[in-house]
Amino acid sequence: MKKTRFLWWVAPMLAAALALTSCSADSANSGSESIGPVKVSDGGLTGDPILIGSICSCTGPAAGSVGRATDVLQAWASSVNDRGGINGHPVKVVSYDDGQNPTTALAVAKKLVEQDKVVAIVGQTSLVTSSWQAYVDSKGIPVIGGQPVDAPFITDPNFFASGTTLPVLMLGEVAQAKRVGAKALGVYYCAEIPVCEQLPKMLEPMAKQAGLGFAAEKVAIAAPNYIAPCLAFKEKGVDAVLPAVSVEAISRIAASCAQQGYKPIQAPTGVSLQKAWATDPNFEGSIFAGSNALYTDDSIPAIKNFSEALDKYVPGLRDSADLSAPLLWPWAGGQLFLAAAKAADLTPSSTSADVIKGLHALRDETLDGLAPPLTFPEGKPAFPLCYFTGNTKGGTYHSDNGGKPTCIDQDTAAALMKALTPA
Repeated sequence: MKKTRFLWWVAPMLAAALALTSCSADSANSGSESIGPVKVSDGGLTGDPILIGSICSCTGPAAGSVGRATDVLQAWASSVNDRGGINGHPVKVVSYDDGQNPTTALAVAKKLVEQDKVVAIVGQTSLVTSSWQAYVDSKGIPVIGGQPVDAPFITDPNFFASGTTLPVLMLGEVAQAKRVGAKALGVYYCAEIPVCEQLPKMLEPMAKQAGLGFAAEKVAIAAPNYIAPCLAFKEKGVDAVLPAVSVEAISRIAASCAQQGYKPIQAPTGVSLQKAWATDPNFEGSIFAGSNALYTDDSIPAIKNFSEALDKYVPGLRDSADLSAPLLWPWAGGQLFLAAAKAADLTPSSTSADVIKGLHALRDETLDGLAPPLTFPEGKPAFPLCYFTGNTKGGTYHSDNGGKPTCIDQDTAAALMKALTPA
């Protein structure tokens, strides 16, 4: 596949990523200093630490979704250290907030590499990775986990996803709609970002391949109501909707449609799940596909570990409105780094090249059920073929399949790539 053809659908992928992770919360503060009020435990370990870095858009438009990402990653570090560290060595995380500002993001990336001397960037939740991607690539610093729907995880072999990337995630959303008996899928997409208009071009071939009708409506986050797009979908027979807009707008659209007597199946992606949606009557019976295991399902050992660590090191976070699905990303990135570090027998004197060798040594690594099977071929991006599914019932999120992922075969993957690539 030619690179230019491949990039044709990366732009709408990135637009979807921005829509799926954004929120209306804002802050004028940005990060020239290390952030994170969580006190990190060294577990009583002595000696030099293994140093890793992270970049987040913890303030700015995405603060409502990823504002506590650094707290989660520091909780991960404490949990690892209290369990004996990495191969007996403590791990230290240096994290900076880019405020979703490209200039700030590049500056802190350089600081992590040149001043802090980190061996990897782990669990990143920056929404402006394009500003620092080429720099860390040139320095040979691997980017391990974080938001798997970010475009570099699809195109850059130096970015190692800790969950399902966006093409298969979107395929999972379409498959979920088909599975519950929907006849036509509708997609609301954002008016504020011009490239969002490409999103329907990505999703329509998936819907057609699944035998579903398809419709799309552009909506503005600041609209006073959404009566017109709701009625348009109702008239077109859309019975399942995938909202690719800000998380605040998703709730408002569902409420606006319900007021018109139109209640389609809600199909928000699992990467955008918010705590309040579980108890919102307009989301009862909703379905979703996720990049990682359901972040609230403590029956899954990896999620139980995540929950217990939050309760111990960030008390109150799990009970707050701040806890949403994107906060699992930094934890998943940390766990992927831990797996690679064990595979490479990492020490404080190890290099970034050693970390990469550890990643390439992994085969179908699921991080104890947290992730789909992960294998990282040399020289090209990974393409995980599995996704997680779930539903909302009785005011609670539930995993499907006992928390195990659904996987597509190589033929389906090839068909997906063909459908997404123009002739």
